[in-house]
Amino acid sequence: MTTGTPWKVVSFDLDDTFWDCAPVIERAERALYQWHREHTPRIADAHDEVSLGEYRRRFRSANPHLAGYMTEIRRAGIAALLGEHDYAGEHLVDAAMDWFLHHRSDVELYAGVIDLLGALQGRYGLAAITNGNANLEQIGIEEHFDIVLKPEPGLPPKPDAAMFSRCCAHFGIAPSSLLHIGDNPLTDVQGALRFGAEAVWFNQQKSPWPEAQAPAHHEVASIAELSALLLPDGAP
Repeated sequence: MTTGTPWKVVSFDLDDTFWDCAPVIERAERALYQWHREHTPRIADAHDEVSLGEYRRRFRSANPHLAGYMTEIRRAGIAALLGEHDYAGEHLVDAAMDWFLHHRSDVELYAGVIDLLGALQGRYGLAAITNGNANLEQIGIEEHFDIVLKPEPGLPPKPDAAMFSRCCAHFGIAPSSLLHIGDNPLTDVQGALRFGAEAVWFNQQKSPWPEAQAPAHHEVASIAELSALLLPDGAP
């Protein structure tokens, strides 16, 4: 179908592009702490929510090789915490991760996201390229995407080109036919630009652009502005 734009495929970041991420993570970490109170009480006795957050930050700093691998670093941190308090067994790690990921995927989509995705289907190939670990099936938007890419062993996180490359290979397109949309100037915009794709900076906060970085091709501050860019004829 003719789209009136130069792109064949549109890829989206998710966190802070389709929903506010910070409150979601706060609620998920609060829920995980309550899980510890019920299932691993020695951890809850040793930590409150604040000190547990400090523990996570120290663990991330001590494991820079896991930066960007959100599921892996969360899982490794939980396993380390359990081990420090004499809890053993992968079943506990699995249960804690399942509980966290369920709450981590309890998001409130920005107004217009569902309508936009529905309007784009059939006009573009659609991909999600995220460093996060939200469950799109639980959120109710997985069906809109032809491919969902998240970091995994052998598939490094953005800004590495690997996920962009796999996306283009999936659709059989050149990088120049891909438009990537995301909120992060480094992982989304610079990652896409270095790969040779076009980039949209989703700047809902209307922050100043980092002067040291090459600018995105486009900047939008809302889903409505993004819709106008992707659907120039206004038609669904």
